[in-house]
Amino acid sequence: MAIPAEIKQGEIYWVEIRKEETVGAEQYKRRPYIVVSRTAVNKKLSTVMAVPLSTVVDLSRPGPPFRVVIPPQEITKDLSFQGDLKISVAKIDQARVVDKSRLERRMGTLSQTACSAVGLGFSYLLDLR
Repeated sequence: MAIPAEIKQGEIYWVEIRKEETVGAEQYKRRPYIVVSRTAVNKKLSTVMAVPLSTVVDLSRPGPPFRVVIPPQEITKDLSFQGDLKISVAKIDQARVVDKSRLERRMGTLSQTACSAVGLGFSYLLDLR
């Protein structure tokens, strides 16, 4: 698959991380990842910083504040994406550097509000003030 010409912060791409490439509780399998690195930085590097999304969400009890719930209405779905959007959780604590060659089809783009919420998740996780 060809690497997109421009990869923007807030875009969501499918990424596959095989189980044998992980250790312990690291996230694996094919899942959507939110690009969180700056667009200007993405233009210069062959990697992006990304956060995995999971649809395993338990709304009956609060999760840790660094895990950000993303309602489907906060994602603008790409026309080429055929699936249904589901409520998801951004696993900020599982952020990783991803080579651009791993980025598969783009699923969509987060709203500015959701991008800000992800940023606040990082602020909490890293104790940034």
